[in-house]
Amino acid sequence: MLVYSNEFPQSGSAGGILLERLFKDYPAERVRIVGPAAQPVSAPLRFQHHQVRMPWSRFEGSRFNRLHRSLRGFGLAPLQRPDVIDGLLGGFQPEVALTIMQHGTWYDSAMRYAKKQGLPLVTIIHDDNEGFDRVYPFARGAQRRRDGVFYRSASRRFCVSPEMEQEFRTRYGVTGEVLYPNRSEDLTARDAGLNLSLRVPGQLTLGFVGNPNYGYGEQLVKMVPALREAKAKLVAYGHEPRGAAAPLVEARDVVELRGFVRTPEEAWRGIKDSCDVLIFPYLDPPGAMERMYSIHFPSKLPEYLAVGMPIVMVGPNGASGIRWATRNPNAVHLLPAAEPEEWTAALLQLKSDAQLRSSLGAGALEAGARDFDPLYIREKFLSALSAEARSPLPMQS
Repeated sequence: MLVYSNEFPQSGSAGGILLERLFKDYPAERVRIVGPAAQPVSAPLRFQHHQVRMPWSRFEGSRFNRLHRSLRGFGLAPLQRPDVIDGLLGGFQPEVALTIMQHGTWYDSAMRYAKKQGLPLVTIIHDDNEGFDRVYPFARGAQRRRDGVFYRSASRRFCVSPEMEQEFRTRYGVTGEVLYPNRSEDLTARDAGLNLSLRVPGQLTLGFVGNPNYGYGEQLVKMVPALREAKAKLVAYGHEPRGAAAPLVEARDVVELRGFVRTPEEAWRGIKDSCDVLIFPYLDPPGAMERMYSIHFPSKLPEYLAVGMPIVMVGPNGASGIRWATRNPNAVHLLPAAEPEEWTAALLQLKSDAQLRSSLGAGALEAGARDFDPLYIREKFLSALSAEARSPLPMQS
């Protein structure tokens, strides 16, 4: 297996963490990684890593990055040469190549290398690259056409949500497969009996774990008045809120920010010990986040569903997570996004109704085990890699 991507197991990014889980227990000697500098978060790198830079990579960190990405759409941005990769691998002969569809020159280079070596190419898509690799208006059509060439060239295309698979099928003309984000296999549910009582008598405590960016923190700011009216409290783990989410720092009477902790296990232990309900807050109206919300699937939701606690969600109907929750009303308590005055009533109901909290916690566990079983997701992924490695490639014209 060759992982040729700017995101890879233990790269220190959200996508890298998901890949690390997919490759859990995979034989280290059978994987080589080609990518940028590694930034291991909590453990030494398990796989041999070959650092490489893309030509013109300095443009990505400059004010000319949009021009660089625009030129890439027309095939004018240079890619990494396959012979350079061969030299780094030193005789290692992969049977399949994997790349993440993020940052065009990286996955273009992976496609180029796979074609030269006659390797099947597998890709994972966590986000719509058009929303991240911003180009000038004149290059949007070229970017989409070039992305279509890449997407169609892959032998397996794993999309993070059904909505993404449908969007890309329409956009690029070929089908993909859904591979939901895989949560940690070490995450366990707390005692179900804890949902029948409040951690602090007379107070509903909500927990949030995740990134306050992408509109989530801004939506929590909107909910602060409802927290005050319901005499509820929010406990949040994550980076310090900034920008539109910054007012959370000042709302100390109802918000406790516990910061970014060293390991996810520490955050979940704190949440299970301190909180009664989990909250997932999409920004509504979504504004600039609408496109991302519509096809991206939040990796935190499978984790929320695994801890056996009731979950409340708020957000626009078009968000993929809200669509999932609408299909699973026994697993998630949806708050009326367009009616903030009803948030207080919903929080008071959750505080007073122990049976509602208990049934939501049980429903979350059941739905999470059905749709987001990490062992099933990992086995589906690894089985696909194995099948591609054994399958004969079509004749190249």
